[in-house]
Amino acid sequence: MLTEEELLSDYRYQRAQLEEQEDELRGGERSVNTLIEQATNEIDRMLQEVDGDVSEAYDFSRYRLNQFSQEMTEAFETEKRTVRNKIEQSELEYNRQFRQLQEKR
Repeated sequence: MLTEEELLSDYRYQRAQLEEQEDELRGGERSVNTLIEQATNEIDRMLQEVDGDVSEAYDFSRYRLNQFSQEMTEAFETEKRTVRNKIEQSELEYNRQFRQLQEKR
């Protein structure tokens, strides 16, 4: 049987791990957004150097980059929700086990 101190220590460790995952997801999301912005700027620069009508190429590149951005945003949001749910579950489990310890006293 765990003691209150062990239970709290385990909970804090789990919580720290999950919050670290959440931070990594936010960092990954920022990195992807930066890459998308860089790609957009590079495509704009390349299309400016081309002679002739590039409106179709420009529209298509914007469409694909926006689509990719939305897909990545949705993927990151799904992962962040998963981590937040795990944090909630961890907290609920800690509270449940803590109540059990208190009842046995």
